[in-house]
Amino acid sequence: MRDVFRIFFSTGWRQQVLILIVLLTSGIVEVVGIATLWPIIGIIGGEGMPNDHIIDDYIRWALEAVGLPLTIEVLLGVILGAAILSFAFGTAGSVFVGRSVANFGTGIRLQLIDALVRARWSYFVAQPVARFTAAMNSDAERASVAFKSAGMCLVALTQAAVLMVMAIFVSWPFFLGAVAIATVLWLAVGRYMRMAKKAGRGKSKHNLALLHSVTDALTNVKALKAMNRHTFIGHTFAVHIDRLRRATQAETYSTSAMRAIQEPLFISLLLGGLYIGHTFLGMDLRVMLGSTLLLKRIADAIGSVRANYQRVALDRISYWQLQNLLAEIRANREALISGNLPPLPADITLANVSFSYPGKQVMQHANLTMDAGRLTTVIGPSGAGKTTIADMVAGLHAPTEGTITVGSTPIDQLDMAAWRRQLGYIPQDSILFNDTILNNVSLGDPRIQESEVREALVAADAWGFVSKLPGGLNFSIGVRGSLLSGGQRQRLAIARALVGQPRLLILDEATSALDQKTAQEIAKSAQALTGSRTILAITHQALWVDAADAVYEIRDGKVTMAAPALSGSA
Repeated sequence: MRDVFRIFFSTGWRQQVLILIVLLTSGIVEVVGIATLWPIIGIIGGEGMPNDHIIDDYIRWALEAVGLPLTIEVLLGVILGAAILSFAFGTAGSVFVGRSVANFGTGIRLQLIDALVRARWSYFVAQPVARFTAAMNSDAERASVAFKSAGMCLVALTQAAVLMVMAIFVSWPFFLGAVAIATVLWLAVGRYMRMAKKAGRGKSKHNLALLHSVTDALTNVKALKAMNRHTFIGHTFAVHIDRLRRATQAETYSTSAMRAIQEPLFISLLLGGLYIGHTFLGMDLRVMLGSTLLLKRIADAIGSVRANYQRVALDRISYWQLQNLLAEIRANREALISGNLPPLPADITLANVSFSYPGKQVMQHANLTMDAGRLTTVIGPSGAGKTTIADMVAGLHAPTEGTITVGSTPIDQLDMAAWRRQLGYIPQDSILFNDTILNNVSLGDPRIQESEVREALVAADAWGFVSKLPGGLNFSIGVRGSLLSGGQRQRLAIARALVGQPRLLILDEATSALDQKTAQEIAKSAQALTGSRTILAITHQALWVDAADAVYEIRDGKVTMAAPALSGSA
């Protein structure tokens, strides 16, 4: 039950307390309606104006306080009014709960997105994408259900407590009987509660494993299908799906079993209680009928507590996984200082720089200078550390040793956010969205005007083909830009990088997947962009050596100045 309180009050307490007060009021009004049945049953039973039970006294006193007679018409009116008020308060409480759940689901996703975009790059790239995908979708949805169920569990618990208080006024034996019934009902489903918790853990675990498999397999499905090895995907999926199926079966069984066992158990206990009340305690018919109704409402409230607590038990693992992931990402938040930003473009220098990943030395004592307004090419074999240089210049990684300076300012003293706004980055596989050219270049930034997008397309030598497309800037390029050629997609990526007017343009294997002619055209376009901006080309293609003002080669962790005549074989 501790998880119920922790989950429901995890986002604050003011609104949650208001919800409980409103729904508590609804329960109290309902109790008033139930209490009013006592004198009604007496009147119908021919007792006239009954006055032999404490509840009768309270009803009589309440009606006299407002100047109303104790008649069946007034009592029926009280019951009707109580029902209407209970409905009104209950509806208001449900609206508050629904709003809180919606705010929680939206808020947790926004918090997760905000934390992810602020995380250190080294942390981000070390995590499987499926972990974040699961957190955004299934975990966030199940966490919202856990939050809602925790709230409804506390509401039902509050209502059960109010009804129990009324049971004391009915008779102390009846109160003890109600406590006994509530205890037996709760203990009877203990085994299924434990089963529900285990099923919840299994479901979350296997769902994440399935997402891992789907993400990895579908990323490589073309190659697997070409080799006729795509059946491996089905086998991997089948294993995880079968485990997920078993966890879901356990969840369904525990839910159904708890629901099925409660009704016959309650009826047996109720019949036993009526027999004891009539035979040994001498309870009259009026008290027994009213008590039966009250006991049914207590059982319903306990059943609601049980059902919602079971839902919390099933989904709590997703809630805490999400909270732990959020705390983990926030702990890996990138520290951005508000430093200086020298006039740009400026020379960028790596002086005696070393860098290593855990267990792997990438480069040692590297020295490299990118002259302002020039094109510098870095060549070397795959895995040599070419991209690491670009990452360090972008501030995504910090060197293990040595310094990187922009102008005369060390990179760790730059206003990093302002520095990155001066960068344009073009990777080998640029992600294009199933949207218009305009939105793919501007990324939906409302500050970027259509004229600026057009200028960027012209600078990237892309306006020629864009202007001929149906709709021009409003042409939708398909999934991952499937309606465009490889060269056209890469020119859009260049335009996206140029639209922010960067002073440093990084091309990381930007043409490696293109044919020679298209790659040469893009290299020529890049040459035309120098002067007002510095360009760093990371590549293993000789054509970028020919286009460069300076060429460096990285091999076996060493960076050396390469003569263009010797680099053609790179």
